[in-house]
Amino acid sequence: MSASLVTEVAPKPPLRGITAGKLLQTDYPPRQFAIDPWLRTGESALIWAATGVGKTWLTLSLALAMAGGGRVWEWKSPKARKVLILDGEMNVQDLQERISHLVSSGAVDGLDREAMGNNLLLMPRQYQDPRAQFYDITDPASQERILSEMETSGAEVIIIDNLTTCADGLADENDATAFRSIMGFLLMMKQAGKTAIVVHHANKSGKDARGSTALEATFEVKLGLERPPVEKPGEASFVTQFGKFRGQGNDSLRPRVWTLKDSGWDVQDDTGSADGRVLEAIRSLKFTNQAQVAQALGMVQSSVSKALKRCVILGMAKQDEIERLFISARSLSSVAADPTGAEDTMVTEEAMEDF
Repeated sequence: MSASLVTEVAPKPPLRGITAGKLLQTDYPPRQFAIDPWLRTGESALIWAATGVGKTWLTLSLALAMAGGGRVWEWKSPKARKVLILDGEMNVQDLQERISHLVSSGAVDGLDREAMGNNLLLMPRQYQDPRAQFYDITDPASQERILSEMETSGAEVIIIDNLTTCADGLADENDATAFRSIMGFLLMMKQAGKTAIVVHHANKSGKDARGSTALEATFEVKLGLERPPVEKPGEASFVTQFGKFRGQGNDSLRPRVWTLKDSGWDVQDDTGSADGRVLEAIRSLKFTNQAQVAQALGMVQSSVSKALKRCVILGMAKQDEIERLFISARSLSSVAADPTGAEDTMVTEEAMEDF
């Protein structure tokens, strides 16, 4: 074979190790927030919602805030960063109209428009030549192209909207092994110090992300946008629900109803949230353990445990208060002490891992 036809493969960098001594002596800079208080630099987040709920509206708002150092409601971007958006389905004119509305309506407060204009780079699929090969985050060669584009442009954040239209090689969303290449891409972003947000569709129930749960292992944050009890046609409206979160957080992470109006985002307390219903049930002193609460509310016990963990993290209740309420409920119902019952008042290990 002619030497000119042989394609040389660039050698991969060698793997590196670090001793415990050097690790302990290394002075790492403090982690910064890309979105305060729930997404730090180098982390990844999954935002899921049903079609038409408003996930792209929220994602674009967050992108504008990060690119222009602004704020979306109480979620702040402390500094302006370069942001790359891979959009797999929206018409360019729709993107133009949405960004124009978000900027003019004040949906992003404190926005540096000049910085945003320079820092936000959009790569819409519908903007490309029909014969151009768009990015596919399941393909190793495409992953390298994305990383190179980010390094060349200086982008610190990548937003993939959405998973289905930017992952042509994903044959079966319900197959856990099919997600390995995507998990590898997200880990590559972490290794490069990049922040990643992946937008995905909800499953048929509208209560969780579509496809295998294997993908969740890679994300530090999982934010669901559920349909509100009362929908208004033509308005982006949803209830935020953090299903996974590994930071400290604050009160802004509680479930709330978001609605996009002419004057920007309107955010109200969600009085009917699952967290609030679980806490209200326990405070009623009618239930002696989490299993009873789950049965009464039509939930699985692990969801009750996760809801209680969120309540503790967000300051809605204290762990010792929850335990005392279960003890009081047992006393009122004259239930004999059960050595396994005490554990059922605690947050489960599964919930601890998720948060």
